[in-house]
Amino acid sequence: MLAKKLAVSMERSLRCFPAESRALGVGRSLIALAQASILIFTPASHLFVPVGGTETKVDCSSLAQGASLYCLADSADRQLLNLVLLVVLLVVASGILPRYTTVLHFWASLSIGQSISLPDGGDAVAQVVTFFLMLACINDRRVWHWQRSDGGKSDSVWQGLAWAGWWGVRLQVSYIYLNSALAKLPVDPWTEGSATYYVARMENFGAAGLFADLFRSATSVTIIALLSAWGTIAVECLIALLLLRRGFPQAVAAGISACLHVLIILQLGIVSFGLTMLGAVVCAASRGVDVHAVRLRKLFRPARGAARPDRSAVPAEPGPAERSGAVVLES
Repeated sequence: MLAKKLAVSMERSLRCFPAESRALGVGRSLIALAQASILIFTPASHLFVPVGGTETKVDCSSLAQGASLYCLADSADRQLLNLVLLVVLLVVASGILPRYTTVLHFWASLSIGQSISLPDGGDAVAQVVTFFLMLACINDRRVWHWQRSDGGKSDSVWQGLAWAGWWGVRLQVSYIYLNSALAKLPVDPWTEGSATYYVARMENFGAAGLFADLFRSATSVTIIALLSAWGTIAVECLIALLLLRRGFPQAVAAGISACLHVLIILQLGIVSFGLTMLGAVVCAASRGVDVHAVRLRKLFRPARGAARPDRSAVPAEPGPAERSGAVVLES
């Protein structure tokens, strides 16, 4: 009986999943632009540097590393290869043919993450998220991911794969935030509440830019240092939990993530990492963002005579089954 209710809930969640999602497109574009910023502002000589006294040679020993552009064209100039990947990422960010450019996006993410010598953390996240996005966008038949959905077939096998891919993004991103929060708990500066004080004053990885002095001054105040350290842990746990909820909590998770990473960017200046994480959260929360973005537009849209029918093609959230006692797989 439980298995039957679970199957019914999964089928309902699958039918309601919007495979042609604008929010998913926004997340994809954010990740692609974050990766593009690395290639635009960092020359190849700084991306491929000697580590531990070894030569600046790209490791192509594993299957994943061998699929990298830098291994497939090992003899080519690396700055030229950077330009090739940059063009790929800008095409992805433009939103054209999302069903197919997700494959190129994953390949570009694999090339960057597996080959450059000095990754920033966002590269590993991008690799995993873009892998699941290949599945999540497999039923997206639009020419541009900025277009409204045309109500594509929701009963095809592609819809099932897209739904599974989106769940993969949700689970992975939720795990990243939860793991980040739990990993801080055994670390004394975090449990004592002094972590942000020391981070702001690190020589090579501290507060930078226009607001450096402001952040140093703020974290010298005990209560602010405590709240910023413990608050970071609490916020990461909250984002992880909200991403696994249905509807509005997902949109809240995206908003909280935006605030968190904007603050990190302003303090530490790690723009590419912050945009990658924000894009990943928007992808994971795309169902809730799509639904509530439509409602938000209606709320602030000035009245223009008779209300026009909503043509956003965002499926209504399932409701009756939950009230009937059926097992609900939150979407």
